[in-house]
Amino acid sequence: MARRPWHRDPDGFEQATRADLQQRRWLRLHVLLLAALTTALCWGVSALLRRAGVESLAWRPLAAVLLTWPLYLGLLWAWGRWLLSRDSADLGDLVDGADLVDGAADLVAAGARAAGRGLPRVPGSAVSEAADDAASGALDALGTLGEADEAVPLLVVVGVALSLAAALGFAVFGLFGVDVLLGVAVELAFASMGGALAWRARREGWLMHALRRTTAPMLGLAGGVAVAGALLHHWLPQARTLPEALRLLLG
Repeated sequence: MARRPWHRDPDGFEQATRADLQQRRWLRLHVLLLAALTTALCWGVSALLRRAGVESLAWRPLAAVLLTWPLYLGLLWAWGRWLLSRDSADLGDLVDGADLVDGAADLVAAGARAAGRGLPRVPGSAVSEAADDAASGALDALGTLGEADEAVPLLVVVGVALSLAAALGFAVFGLFGVDVLLGVAVELAFASMGGALAWRARREGWLMHALRRTTAPMLGLAGGVAVAGALLHHWLPQARTLPEALRLLLG
């Protein structure tokens, strides 16, 4: 088969790149791992901020989320470059995606139970299903939370739960998506070609693409975290971490 004149066909190059990545890589698994790593980085940033003296729940979670954003953009760049490489096996060739996610979920649940914060087990490899289950569980528990501590008004509990559910929704369905990672990889592929193709295509570049796709979800995530943190700080000023605040709410 004759090689396509990519320098004359930017659209064809983009379609071929997307098709190649979707065929060679387990993109949903990559997105799930990227989300898990970003979440771990956010917890690490929050821990560093606390060691630096930022104790207030009104500011530390929000600052941790905002400081993690550039780290996430860096991860998108590195992950996109690795997806384009052809000299290494894909994770899907080495492990079973469902087994990996189940194992990670078991470890998280075990750690949470050890800390007195039992979590439901995340089913399969569908991130959206995990988000739906988490949001449904939070809403189902509103009545119990409202009765757990009479010092905290029910509306405050509802506000915290809805804010955290909204933040989770923005993160899962906005920040961590296959289209975001795939779009960054395509932009990096165009940049690597250079020459006539890059000039003819007039692409926006990976960073502008990532910012355009993640700015609104990040602002939504930050807003949800900010509202929840402000409510917890006002009504539970003695709490220094989100798990501690939840334990106080549960009595």
